[in-house]
Amino acid sequence: IKVDPRYTSQCCPCCGHVEKSNRNKKIHLFTCKKCGYKSNDDRIGAMNLYRMGINYLANSQVPNTVVAE
Repeated sequence: IKVDPRYTSQCCPCCGHVEKSNRNKKIHLFTCKKCGYKSNDDRIGAMNLYRMGINYLANSQVPNTVVAE
């Protein structure tokens, strides 16, 4: 599946706050300006992409199947 990667390194996985200044590219540090959550910026992006993929799969409808008796 494909998910839109835009802003995934700027979005807090805890509170959902998106802000460009949440991410310090020079030292690869993400610090949420709203809740204070801190982690590696690439890890934050990966966490958000993973969550988006899981949400996509959870919201997908499973096709109807016929069960033989």
